[in-house]
Amino acid sequence: MARPTGGSFGTRQLADGTRAFRLRFLAYGRREIVVLHERAGCACGCGGGWNERAARTELGNIVARVRAGVWQPADPPPPTAGASASPGVPSFHEYASLWLQAKIDGVLGDRPIDANTQADYRWRLTRHLLPFFASYRLDAIDRQLCLAFKSHKLREAAELREAIAAGADLRDQRGRRLVPLSASSVRKLIDLLGAILDDAIEDEHIDRNPARVKRMRVRVPKPARTFLEMDELAALIDAAADQDGPLRPARPGAAAGATQAQVARLVNAGRRPAQIAAELGLARSTVTFHLKRLDAAASPYVGRRAVVEILGRSGVRASELCDLRIGHVRLHDPDGSRFRIPDAKTEAGIREVQMTPDLVETVIEHLDRLRRLGVPTGPDAYLVPNLRGGRMDRQRVGQIVAEAAEAARAKLTARGLPPLPRTTPHTLRRTYISIALLANNFDVKWVMSQVGHADSKMTLDVYAQLEQRAERHHGTSFDRLVRRAREQLHGDLTGPAEAGVLVPKRYRPPETPLGNPVHRSPEPAGNPPDSREEGEMARPGLEPG
Repeated sequence: MARPTGGSFGTRQLADGTRAFRLRFLAYGRREIVVLHERAGCACGCGGGWNERAARTELGNIVARVRAGVWQPADPPPPTAGASASPGVPSFHEYASLWLQAKIDGVLGDRPIDANTQADYRWRLTRHLLPFFASYRLDAIDRQLCLAFKSHKLREAAELREAIAAGADLRDQRGRRLVPLSASSVRKLIDLLGAILDDAIEDEHIDRNPARVKRMRVRVPKPARTFLEMDELAALIDAAADQDGPLRPARPGAAAGATQAQVARLVNAGRRPAQIAAELGLARSTVTFHLKRLDAAASPYVGRRAVVEILGRSGVRASELCDLRIGHVRLHDPDGSRFRIPDAKTEAGIREVQMTPDLVETVIEHLDRLRRLGVPTGPDAYLVPNLRGGRMDRQRVGQIVAEAAEAARAKLTARGLPPLPRTTPHTLRRTYISIALLANNFDVKWVMSQVGHADSKMTLDVYAQLEQRAERHHGTSFDRLVRRAREQLHGDLTGPAEAGVLVPKRYRPPETPLGNPVHRSPEPAGNPPDSREEGEMARPGLEPG
C-alpha cells in the first residue's frame, strides 16, 4: 500500500534578515518543494509577505489538494521587462499604494471612498493584485502579463473548485474555509487593475492601458433575480423568530461547586459565554467546560428576527442595516415611525425610511431583549450589534438570512409546500419593493425614495415581474378560441359564440349561395371588431366568391 501523502516544514534565514519557508511534500510519487518568502513583493512567484502561520496553513492546503488529486505546480512568473522599462517609473506596488491613499483622501475621485470600499480595495490589492504585479514597473506591465494574470486567477479558481468537490478541506490564515473566486470577483480584480493603470496614464507613466483590451473581459452570467411571495416572507420571519427562541437553562441542582453555581446563575439570566467569562474573570474555555457540565445551552444571537424583518419590511441594504444605530430610529410616533439612513450607497440613499406598525413592535421587542441581556442600548449603540456589541458585518447578515431560509425551507417542505428559493439580503430588498408597489398602487417614485434608488432600473425590473404575475385570463381565453375554431371546422357549432370571444374571420361560417350571410350572434358590447384581425387573419381563397 502506498505511503499516505504528507509534508514537512522548514525555515531558513536569508541575508536580508527575512525568512524563507520551505514546504516539502510528496506529490504523485515525487518529492516537491515550494518556497515562500517573508519579504514583501517577492518576484519569485510566491507573492511575498508570508509568515510562519500562513506558510504552515498553505502547506496543509497543498497537501489537501494533492490528496484530492488536483494539485499542479505553480507556473513560473512571466519574465520582467526591466531592461525596457524607463528609469524613474514607479513599481506597481509603489504606485498602487499611493493611488489607494489618494482615493481614501479624496484626491482621486469626486469624494473620499467609504470604509467598506477601502476594505474591498485592500482585499483586491493585498490578496490578488500585489502578489502578481508588485515588483513590476508600470511600463513593464504589458498585454501578455495582464492576460497571464487573468489566466492564473481563472485556473486557480477552477483548481480550488475541483479540490473542494473532491473533499479537500482548505483554510486561510485565520482558519476559515477557502472559497473559489467567482467570475464576478475576477472581473472586479481586472476592473481595479484597469482603474489604477488609467490614472497611471494621466500621470504620464504609461501611454496605454493593457488591462482594457478586449481579451481581458470576463463574462459574468446574470443571476436570477427574484423576490419572495408574501406568505414566503411570513414563513421566513417566523423561522428567524424561532431561532431567537427561549434559552435552555442549566439543570436545577446541577452545579457541583461555587464557580459552576455562578455560571448557572448567569446563563439562566441570559448571559452569553463571553459576558460570563468577563464578569467572573474566567477564561472562555473554563466557562464552556462548566456549561457542558451544567447541560446548558449558551445564549444564541438574539437579533435574528430583527435582522430579517427590518430587511424585509423596509428594503434597506445589508450594509445600511449594519451601520444603523439606535439613535437613528424614531419610535415616538406610532403612525410616523421611521429611521434615518445617514450615509448610504448613493446620494439618493440619504433618506428617512418609514416603518410599518408591525416593524415598530418588532424593533421595540428587540431593544427590550437587548436591555435584559445587558447589551448597550444608548443612542450610539448599533441597532443589530454583533455578539460583542460592535458592528455586525455584511457576511454575518447574509449568514443569518441563509440560516433562517434553510429553517423555513425545511418547515415548508414538511408541510408539502414548495420550498423557498435561494434567499439573500438582496432578495429581501426586492421583496420589499414588490410588496410596497402593490400596497401603494404602483407609486414607483415613492418606492424609489424609500429604498434609495437614484435610477429606476431595479424598481421597474421588479415592476415588470409583478406585471407578469398579475391575474389574467390568457389561458382560458386561448383555449376557448381554439375550441371555438374546432367546432366551426367540423360543423359542430350549435349555439351562439361565447360572450367576450372574437372569432377570427377565416373560421366564420361561409355565406349562403344567395349571398345572404348566415346569422351570426352580435358582437358583445365593449368589444369592437379588431381591424388587425380582419386584415391579417382573412386570407384570399378562404372567403367565398
